[in-house]
Amino acid sequence: MRRIPIVVLAVAAASVVTVAPSLADPSLTVLQVGQVDQQDIAPQPGSEPDTLVEPDIEVSPTNPDWAVAAAHDGRYPDGGAVDISYAWTHDGGTTWHHAPVPGITKSAGGEWDRASDPVVAWGPDGSVYLSVLPVSVNCPSAVTVSRSTDGGKTFGPPVLVHYSDSCNYSDDKNWLVIDNSRRSPHYGRLYQFWTPFISDDAGNLTGFPQALRWSDDKGRHWSDTTYVTETNIGTQDSQPMIQPDGTITDAYLNYGTDLEGREGPEGNVGHHGGDVATQAAAAPVGDNWAARTSHDGGKTWSSEVLITNDAGEGPVGVRCCLPSATVDPVTGRLFTAWDSATPDQVKLSESFDGRHWSRPILVSRSGKAGLDRVNVDVAAYRGQVFVSYGTRDTTVEGGRYVQQQLSVSRDGAHFGPPISLGPLSDLNYAAEAGGKFPGDYAGSSATQGRLYVAWCRSSTPTDPAATYHQTLYAAVIRT
Repeated sequence: MRRIPIVVLAVAAASVVTVAPSLADPSLTVLQVGQVDQQDIAPQPGSEPDTLVEPDIEVSPTNPDWAVAAAHDGRYPDGGAVDISYAWTHDGGTTWHHAPVPGITKSAGGEWDRASDPVVAWGPDGSVYLSVLPVSVNCPSAVTVSRSTDGGKTFGPPVLVHYSDSCNYSDDKNWLVIDNSRRSPHYGRLYQFWTPFISDDAGNLTGFPQALRWSDDKGRHWSDTTYVTETNIGTQDSQPMIQPDGTITDAYLNYGTDLEGREGPEGNVGHHGGDVATQAAAAPVGDNWAARTSHDGGKTWSSEVLITNDAGEGPVGVRCCLPSATVDPVTGRLFTAWDSATPDQVKLSESFDGRHWSRPILVSRSGKAGLDRVNVDVAAYRGQVFVSYGTRDTTVEGGRYVQQQLSVSRDGAHFGPPISLGPLSDLNYAAEAGGKFPGDYAGSSATQGRLYVAWCRSSTPTDPAATYHQTLYAAVIRT
């Protein structure tokens, strides 16, 4: 296991923090920012060496100094990675340690060809869980969960949440949340969401709904599959939010019933079916971002409500930008944030019940033409709302540089000027998968007095002959 000390970088350094936190919000202090993880697994034929992609990060709900992050390690351009790398800190981000996740891919003692889509979640007993999508170059697909009982230092063998050996049912885009509220009748329950791509015997795509299983014994055993949505429509990107009373709301993209034209499942490399074409909507035209709510632990779900029809798909030439959602565990308020179909805008909506959502609130402030945003993520705690995203200036060298930024609200409705975090990312050295690929999402997580933000940063490799260099960065902020 490798150990990375993080040097506290000077706020005045333009490459690190271009807007001093004391100017944007005097109550914020950037404690740490820097690289926390890098390639752990040797590259394999066809993979992109030295690429960490698509991170998630989660802080312990009981100890603000403990956090775990994870990302793809060695991305393949046609789906998945050589393995998943994880990083952990027990001293508030001063030092990070990282290692490959064991037991999933063949490169790390497992049975699968590749792995994708890592998601981190903490349980109320201090266990931390890692959800992963194992990837096969043939038909089998699955969703697994690994558990750590030592704060993310080590992970046990993965447990199969779902497995399919059929080309007609291919698992994709997993997300894991845990009910940590003592007020809830489902306290401690793990909820595993994912998107199965379902086809008929002739290979025609018939739908990709949002699916769910749950566990009440710390991930050892899992329920049968329940569907959040109808099975004959196209959906993606479950972002579940659990309120203190156990009510769970799942936000997701709904593409409708015209199942053509979008990215297929990552869990079945080389067997991608068609995808969804979005129906026309009132201007600005974006994807439909919708939600349903369950009051019985995921067994049944309400009818759908539309949050927005303005969910964008990110800048041209960059693969990224799934919407994000979170719950404030103290107030129970729900928040979701997304890249708008208008390129330079990040927007947010809030709800108290999952059924009624506010009109979109503008998060990003842009006084300059040519800006666009990359990978929005939202976190919230005790009334504070934190929205992180990358900002790209397309007027500078074709938009090759991305600056990670953070916007903060004390009331969920008004956001101040953004804080810039860390040095610029250079997309010329990023992974590639249908465009430059920092990942479909980034990560952030908040608790009492602390915010963690994670993103993948690409930069000039030390080897002049190398094509890629993309590592995992994190910032730790006192709130």
